[in-house]
Amino acid sequence: MLLILALCSIVITSYSKNIKLNQQQYLLNEQPNKLYTYQEYVVSYGYLAVQTMKEFKIPASVILAQAMLETSFGNSSLSQKSNNHFGIKCGDDWQGQRVQHSDDEHQECFRAYPSVKDSFWDYGQFITSRPWYLHLFKINTNNYRRWAVGLHEAGYATDPQYSQKIIDLIERYQLYQLDEM
Repeated sequence: MLLILALCSIVITSYSKNIKLNQQQYLLNEQPNKLYTYQEYVVSYGYLAVQTMKEFKIPASVILAQAMLETSFGNSSLSQKSNNHFGIKCGDDWQGQRVQHSDDEHQECFRAYPSVKDSFWDYGQFITSRPWYLHLFKINTNNYRRWAVGLHEAGYATDPQYSQKIIDLIERYQLYQLDEM
C-alpha cells in the first residue's frame, strides 16, 4: 500500500495553479519554522492527508482542511513549535511530548510531535479511538460536508462556525479531489 501511495500523484487545480502532491514533495517540504502559502501547505501535506485517510477512513479533504484551519496553513505558533497540526490537547491519557500554549485558556497543555507525519497519524488515532466520533464512520468518505458537521457536533472545536470553515476551505481549494485517491 505504501508503494502505491509513493507512486501516486494527483493534481489539484486551485486558482488556476496545478499543485502536484506526492511523497517525495512531502519529504522535501517538511521544514521547521517555514511560512507556508496555501499552495505550499497542500503540496507539503496533502500526501499525509491521503495516507491518513487510507489508514483511518477519514476523508482526506476534511483532514487537510482541519489542519489548514487549525494551523493557519502551517504558520501558527503551536504548529511551528510542536508539529501539532490539529490543535489536539494533551488530555489525561497522553503519554507523549507536551507543550504549553494559550488557546481557549491561558497556557493549556497540547500534544507535541517529533514530526508533522506523527501529528497526522495521531489525529487518525485520536478520532478513531473516541466513542463520540464513532458514528462518523457510517458516513461515506466522499461526504465531506457531513463529516465536517459531524466532527463539530461531536465537540471537536468550540468555534460555532467550525464546520462551515472546514467546508469553505475544502470547496475553495478543491480538496475534495483528495477523497478520490
